[in-house]
Amino acid sequence: MRYEPIYTEKTECRDCYKCVRACPVKAIQVHQGSAVVVHDRCIFCGKCVDACPVHAKKIRNDVPRARRLIRDRSRVYVSLAPSFVTEFAGCEQQLLMGLHALGFAGISETALGAEIVSAHVDTLLAKSCSTPLISSACPTVVQAVEKYYPSLIDCITPVRSPLGAHALMLREHYGESIGVVFIGPCISKKLEADRNPGLPDVALTFKELRGWMQECGIDLQDPQTLCAPDAVAADPMSAWFGCTLESPKIADESDPISFIPRKARTTTNYALESGMISSLSGGDVELQDRTAGISGILDVLQSLEGIASDRQSGLSSCEAMPVFFELLSCRGGCINGPGCTEALAPVLKKAVNSRYTRARLKELSQDPREAVSGSIPSIACDYHLRDQQGSGRLPAAEFEIERMLKQLGKADPRERLDCGGCGYNSCRDFAIACINGMAEAEMCVTNMRKQAQSKVDMLLRTLPMGVVIVDHGYRIVDCNAQFLRMFSSITYDADDRELNRVSGLSLNKFLDISSHLSEVFCGDQPVIQRTIRQMDRILAITFFSIDQKRLAGALFQDITKASRNRDAVMKRAEAVIQKNLQSVQQIASLLGENAAETEIMLSSMIDVFEQNSEECRGGSI
Repeated sequence: MRYEPIYTEKTECRDCYKCVRACPVKAIQVHQGSAVVVHDRCIFCGKCVDACPVHAKKIRNDVPRARRLIRDRSRVYVSLAPSFVTEFAGCEQQLLMGLHALGFAGISETALGAEIVSAHVDTLLAKSCSTPLISSACPTVVQAVEKYYPSLIDCITPVRSPLGAHALMLREHYGESIGVVFIGPCISKKLEADRNPGLPDVALTFKELRGWMQECGIDLQDPQTLCAPDAVAADPMSAWFGCTLESPKIADESDPISFIPRKARTTTNYALESGMISSLSGGDVELQDRTAGISGILDVLQSLEGIASDRQSGLSSCEAMPVFFELLSCRGGCINGPGCTEALAPVLKKAVNSRYTRARLKELSQDPREAVSGSIPSIACDYHLRDQQGSGRLPAAEFEIERMLKQLGKADPRERLDCGGCGYNSCRDFAIACINGMAEAEMCVTNMRKQAQSKVDMLLRTLPMGVVIVDHGYRIVDCNAQFLRMFSSITYDADDRELNRVSGLSLNKFLDISSHLSEVFCGDQPVIQRTIRQMDRILAITFFSIDQKRLAGALFQDITKASRNRDAVMKRAEAVIQKNLQSVQQIASLLGENAAETEIMLSSMIDVFEQNSEECRGGSI
């Protein structure tokens, strides 16, 4: 079975809606308490993976596919995302050596593909165009447009992503038979690889790369582990494949490895918010004023909503409207992608990346616009409507929504708290999700609490015994009508209004059983049974703990009548026995046989009976 880039381990997911709250497009379906990703709706931003407290949302591990590619192809090249600068800060040369040690023939920067994309976008922006353009660099944004804003599909720049352009460039340079593995911070690049075979062949995250290196015994801080023969021999997958993965001999730092076919320039800033914009037309100031760089998926979705609305109303032709939008799903840019580790704080990542780009430009004095000289592959690409049958915006009739809200216990608008406990922004959105089969009524915390309270209230009201629940200060939290009939002047079934008035009163106003309750609050026994006398009544009481040291309860049963009946029966039985014993004594005396022994035996029986009678009358009271 092949998994999508993000999937759910159902056995590990139970009764938690954090992923629903985190998902910006609500592509999570809750069924029988388990929350699963609906891939037709998913934009693969990775928010659910980060939010899941039990790690039931998982990223597909593509390291085995990359190993297989190295085995099957004569040469496999790495397309390394520009955010490697912050993920492996200060370890560029060690990283290149480590990648060679894994068996890659060469490492190239995805930023070279970004140079090609920027050149094409420059050409598009030079033309007079009434349609605002949206960058195709972020596959999550492309997914959001295709699935949720189909009216904006023609706004996506008709060129491949920097990764797609880079894969085409590598194949043009090194042959169509090569393999290409992308390594970067992005989960949705896996989907891009799935849908565009060979562009690249496999996409890995930085986390996967670190795990792969660890399995192979490669430590970027230990030069001894960066020698290819030793590292490859340590690869546990080599024996599984039945072969030895070979790679070129790695030289020491006096003969450093470098990126192929050359290093990138300003596009190393692509990993930052507005990094692409800074590379357009060599940083032309006039153009910068007509562009907008936005990062963070919620801000991106809000921006797409605004662009779609303005375009529908005709405002997109306004001079103030930007002509180009660089939208990145991760706040701050790709340097904070879901496939990154937390090696550096976001603010430090931005500083490190900017400093690296300035150092790179100082190192390479060539004009950045000359970077795309020579043969440039065609990177034209059309985007289209995808999976609309799975769109999260299925229409629902107003009467259906109102009916569902009523079923959820929210017929009264005042009951629609919009608390967000279910994961949805409003009760109305939650109702629509229930109609569409994406949510369950049990997800509403307030409704479930209300139902639970209703069941407790019904149980209390119908119990034939008196019931009271008190807090640690012996103040009444709840009670039933039978309790009031037993311990107050009320002789009828009290209604809810009267019962609510009792709440908060001291239990001592009705009866003093605080000493017994203190045993429940302070002791180790959760249930204690006692029989006590109260004036002319005998009460059997069961004390129980509800929440240790916070709440306790008591059940009251009046057993006075039963006790009196028992005493009467015992007295009548004693009188009958005494009379019968006298008759027996007379008969024995008249018979004259064993009279002494019989009298002794009968006297003993009387003593035992009287002793048992006393125990029955007073022992348990």
